[in-house]
Amino acid sequence: MKQLLSVLAMSLFLNLVACGGDEPSDPSLPRGITAETIKIGSHTDLSGQLAIWGVPMINGMRQRFDEVAAAGGIHGRTIDFRVEDTQYQVPLAVRATNKLLNVDEIFAMIGAMGTPQNNAVFDSMFEANVPNLFPLTAAVSMYEPLHPLKFSYFVSYRDQARGGIRYMVEQHGYKKVCLQTMATDYGAEIEIGFEQAVEENGLEVTYVGRHKGSETDFTGTVTAIKNSGCELLFLGPFVKDTILLYTAARDAGWEGTIVGNMVPYLPEIPQAADGRMEGFYTVAPFFVPDFAADTGSEWISQWHATYISNFGEEPAAQSVIGYVMADLLVRSLEGAGPDVTVQKLVAALEAIERYENPFGGPTISFSATKHIAGDYLNLYQVKDGKWITVAEALPY
Repeated sequence: MKQLLSVLAMSLFLNLVACGGDEPSDPSLPRGITAETIKIGSHTDLSGQLAIWGVPMINGMRQRFDEVAAAGGIHGRTIDFRVEDTQYQVPLAVRATNKLLNVDEIFAMIGAMGTPQNNAVFDSMFEANVPNLFPLTAAVSMYEPLHPLKFSYFVSYRDQARGGIRYMVEQHGYKKVCLQTMATDYGAEIEIGFEQAVEENGLEVTYVGRHKGSETDFTGTVTAIKNSGCELLFLGPFVKDTILLYTAARDAGWEGTIVGNMVPYLPEIPQAADGRMEGFYTVAPFFVPDFAADTGSEWISQWHATYISNFGEEPAAQSVIGYVMADLLVRSLEGAGPDVTVQKLVAALEAIERYENPFGGPTISFSATKHIAGDYLNLYQVKDGKWITVAEALPY
């Protein structure tokens, strides 16, 4: 009987190897770590409405992990990157996380998309001692309250509103402000930042509007804003409704200043609506180079050419973000040493100080009490059909 069981066990092992099964785990090593690999997971939208964000971000990560493999790995280990498609649906994100935790047994999660998706899986991740690194959302809950396994890449939507409004008020002396945002948790967080900026700067609120993502007619909204006496409008929509709101305001003859958060800070915006986004501002915790222009950096030019060769398309803003997220993880894994553990990874992350983004933009720092990456915000504006940097190092 024992001989039969041994034969069956060997047969099962050989079948796993033949089918590309995982390398058997070493009980002396942390979960997700083998002698040759480090398993890193991600769940994102690869085929749904936000695949325009998820796919290029994952591509950017893959490019950095491929560089690691080509250089011989991190202390001899390569990154085994496991990605699950959630179509931006919470139930699929929960299912994907369960698979990554319990089947793939990942060491860490990186770039997981969505606020409700991440909030839904925090408990199961932390129970398994798996860090949640740089989720693709700027929600406050990604780093507050402080938790040893939560690290955010983005300055929050709340603080983007606070920092952007403060700067514009200080520079231009605006007194009357208004807000148009989405009737969602995302919009509510932006509204909190708006309210804090109003209180901190002694401003008068002339109008607050909320809309659904399906709305396309903003004629009434713009009329109300125009009649309210508003001088500075802060926007908290996504991309399509940002374009619709901005162009509707200009078509109606309203010339007040309009500022959005990081969501519409995309290379496509300056040319959107037949170039009618001229003058639009965004505040964001990152920078995207103009790859069509001479950046003055040989490294960026080579990175751009490699990306096109790898993926057959131009890199997006999310490609740049994904690459930098992956680079922060790689540097932390290097700093954790060959005997890597979650505790050593966290310590290495918290030791990062004033990391210089290879593409430009605000520096990045972490500490034992700061688990949000960006040190500052930048202010950008559409001018002459392209993004220009108006101000750097805005506090938040």
